[in-house]
Amino acid sequence: MSALLEAAHLSKAYGGVEAVRDVSFTLEAGEMLALIGPNGAGKSTCFGMLGGQVKPDRGEVRLDGRPITGFSPRKVWALGVGRTFQTAETFASMSVAENVETALLSRPGDRKAEARRLLCVVGLADAAERPAGELSYGDLKRLELALALSNTPRLLLMDEPTAGMASGERTALMRLVADIARERRMGVLFTEHDMDVVFAHAGRVLVLDRGRLIAEGAPEEIRADPEVRAVYLGEGLTFSGAS
Repeated sequence: MSALLEAAHLSKAYGGVEAVRDVSFTLEAGEMLALIGPNGAGKSTCFGMLGGQVKPDRGEVRLDGRPITGFSPRKVWALGVGRTFQTAETFASMSVAENVETALLSRPGDRKAEARRLLCVVGLADAAERPAGELSYGDLKRLELALALSNTPRLLLMDEPTAGMASGERTALMRLVADIARERRMGVLFTEHDMDVVFAHAGRVLVLDRGRLIAEGAPEEIRADPEVRAVYLGEGLTFSGAS
């Protein structure tokens, strides 16, 4: 039986500079997998190749055993891949519910009822009629999660999901994502600079450095890996033990 997501020998260069070099990994249904690395390691390029924003020079991406390499973002989304971005983007003048209803336009059924259901899932039911522009940044991230869940994804790609959030908000958001992933058997791949978030919520961790995958394993293995610690010198590879 194939993994939910398979990346095989992915490579991408820009003007002779190899942003990603021969990266391979798998992600299982229901798994929380973190992709970390110093600035410039190739995380964004790797995410782009998985989501359809970037076409690989070499390699292959498979979803449930089906090749999706080079598919457009729209086609990748239609196959059940959700995506959140480092900076939350919403329609500020529209209500919270209207934002979600807009994301549901391509789906049949009662959009208003489904929007309310998704807002309940992410803990924003009481804010349904508020303009999105009035939300705190933490609640904006929850709204973005509701938008990403609008296509009932089997795979969720999250780029810096807790960036800009307070510590308590970070923990609450990632616990929510982990609960949803477990309940729905949804695979989650996320990039993150906050190592407390990574070590507390990822089942496995991938480490990129200058486009290469240099380590893969459980959080405690990655935290103790000498090469990973060397790569992160000056980048703040710390772990406080917070959960």
